Amino acid sequence: MKFISTPEAAETEEPKRKPTSTPAGYKPNPLYIETKSRRVQLVMQPSLYTKLKHRADSEGESVNETLHAILEKAFREEQ
Repeated sequence: MKFISTPEAAETEEPKRKPTSTPAGYKPNPLYIETKSRRVQLVMQPSLYTKLKHRADSEGESVNETLHAILEKAFREEQ
């Protein structure tokens, strides 16, 4: 298996994208001001993915957005 970068390099690298301005007619959403620049590969059971996909579809979101919201809620409740 080949890695794109070593774990040490990945932890110290800063995102190379410059912040972009909001297009005309749009307001910035404060929930998404922090850029999503970290990637995670996740392996899950097909039945769990199916439940996640159905939930995302019912909320009109992507699987990524739904999983992100679930994780944020779980960490908020821990505090």
